[in-house]
This record gives sequence, structure tokens and C-alpha cells, in this order.
Amino acid sequence: CSSCIKHHSFVRVPLYGWANGCWTGQVPEQLECLTFAEELVISRAHATKTWIKLNAEHSSHQQRASHGNVCIHPHEIVELAGKLPLPADALYDQIVVIVVTNDQAATADMFRRTPLLVRPDKVMAALRWLKQHNRLYHDIEFDPVALSSYNPNGLLP
Repeated sequence: CSSCIKHHSFVRVPLYGWANGCWTGQVPEQLECLTFAEELVISRAHATKTWIKLNAEHSSHQQRASHGNVCIHPHEIVELAGKLPLPADALYDQIVVIVVTNDQAATADMFRRTPLLVRPDKVMAALRWLKQHNRLYHDIEFDPVALSSYNPNGLLP
């Protein structure tokens, strides 16, 4: 708004700034630090398909690291999910991960600190909060069978 611009040194108002009405407020503890995959698991609709390319590099003088590209393709939303979370096998339609390495370093350890973890306890806490506080989630059913399809350690099957 114009009063904000007077009091700040904006050259222009940031597109996603508070002055443009885009501040969502404090993020609840249950929704903080959700991984990319956890957000997919609790989403009622998916408007994109995601391809993730990870490069696992390692040499004698370097630390092992993963970096890569993400390509997101839009697709048509057909229906909203009524039961959440999505079962683990449904993620195969949402995410494709391609690992590129020269030394066959693609192990489960590579994925322990990635956005591809799904921690069942975090997912359930987020869904309970959404059902209680978000009108778009008031009618969802919790699916304990789907939740049990995820490893307690967070790694995808």
C-alpha cells in the first residue's frame, strides 16, 4: 500500500510482500518444516507432476553432495482427494527421481536429508491441524492404512 511505500525504501512493492496482501501470518507448528513430499501427501489436489534429477558427486578431495534440477509440468485437476494421506504408491504418479552418478553412489543414505522424506507423525499432525482449522479440509477422512504405508524413518519405499 502507499503508506508502506512511504515508510520503506522499496523501489517497488514486492510481488509477494505483505504490502500486496500476501502475508499469510504465522505458520502453525504442525505445518512448519514439511518436506516437499509431505506437502504432496497431504494435498487434496495436485496441479503438477514433478521430475527431480539428483547428481551425486564424489571425489577424493570433495565432500559427497547432491544437487540437481526440478521440472514441474502442469496437469488438469480431475478431483479432490477425500481420504488423506495419499498412500505411498500414489506418489509414484506424482514424483519421478532420476539419480545421476559415476560411482554407483545412489543409496538410501543419499535421501535421508532430502525433500523426499515423508515422516508419518508430521503428516498426521499436519492433517489433524488442517481438518480442525482449514475449511477446505473439514470433510476429509484419515486413512490409517495409507499412513502405515510409509516407513517410520521417513524414507520412501
